[in-house]
Amino acid sequence: MFSFTAFNRTVILLFALLIMALAWVIGRMPGDSLPVIVFTTLTSALLVDVRPFRTRLLTAVNMACHASVIQLLFSVSQGFPWLLTLFSIVLSFFTFSTFADYRAGCVVMLSGYLAISAPSGVLPVLGRSIDIFAGVIVIMLVTTLGHSNSNEEKRTVFPVCRYSLYQAVMLSAKLGIGTALAQILQLQQGAWIMLTIMFINMSKSPESAGRRLAFQRIFAVPAGIIAGGFLLGVFYNIDTRFIWLLPLILASGFFVLYNYGDFFLFTVIFMISMTLFSDLAAGVYHRFNFWESFFSRSAATLLGALLELPEEPTGEAGISV
Repeated sequence: MFSFTAFNRTVILLFALLIMALAWVIGRMPGDSLPVIVFTTLTSALLVDVRPFRTRLLTAVNMACHASVIQLLFSVSQGFPWLLTLFSIVLSFFTFSTFADYRAGCVVMLSGYLAISAPSGVLPVLGRSIDIFAGVIVIMLVTTLGHSNSNEEKRTVFPVCRYSLYQAVMLSAKLGIGTALAQILQLQQGAWIMLTIMFINMSKSPESAGRRLAFQRIFAVPAGIIAGGFLLGVFYNIDTRFIWLLPLILASGFFVLYNYGDFFLFTVIFMISMTLFSDLAAGVYHRFNFWESFFSRSAATLLGALLELPEEPTGEAGISV
C-alpha cells in the first residue's frame, strides 16, 4: 500500500541529500564530509513530521551540538584505543539517556562514528563542525517545504520515545564492546560494527524486533556489496555522470523502509549505494579494493549484528528515521 507520509519523508530526505551532495562537489566541504551529509539527511527525515518551526529548529540545533562534540572527541581520540572506547561508552550513555527520541540519539551517534575514519586535526574537525551547523539550515529549509506540500496533520510536538536507563546502559555497553573489538582486530571498516548497531536500533519497531533485523543485516550487507560491485562496471563503462543516480537509488531504499518496513531490501539498496559511493570517493584512477571492502564490512557487520542479537525492549515508535 502506498503511503503519502512515507513518500513525503523520502522526498525530503532526497532533497537534503542532493543539496549536501552539491555542497560537497562545488562548495567548500572537504572530501571527508560523509558524516555531515548523513546527519543532514537523516535528521531531515526524522523531523519532517514535526510541525512547529521552533520545536524543529531547537531539536535540529540540539542534535547538531551533540554531533559536533561527539565527532570532535572521537576524532581527537584516534590512536588511543582505550580513550576512544571510553568516549564511546560515556557519550552514548549520555545521549540515549537524555534525548527524548532514541532515534535522534542514533543519528547523532552514527554521525560521530562516521568521523572515526575521517581526518583528525583541528582544521578538519572544525570544518566538519561548521558544516554540521550549516546543515541545520538545509534541514529547516527542506522540512518547511515538506510541510507546505502536505495535507496530512503533523505532530505538534516532538515525540517522546526515550530509552529507559537500562536500555541506555545496555546499548552503550554494546557500542563500547564494538569499539574495543574494532580497535583490537584492527578492522579497516571497524566503524561498521557500531553503524550496524545504530541502523538496527533506528529501525526497531513492535513488528521488527532487533534480533530479526540483526539476522537480516548479516545477509543483506554482503548481498548489497556484491550487487554494487556488479553495477560498478556498468556505471563507469557507460558514463561517470551516471553516478548522480546514486541519490535516487539511496532514496528508493529509504522509501522501501518507510513504506513497507522491509529492512532487508533497504539494507541491500543502501549497501549498493555505499559501494558505488566508495568507488567514487576513491577516484576514477584509484579504484578501491572491492574484496577488501567486502570482507571487512561483512565481518564488521557480523560482529555488530551478533552484539545486537540479545533482545532488548524497543520504544513505542515505529520506523520513521
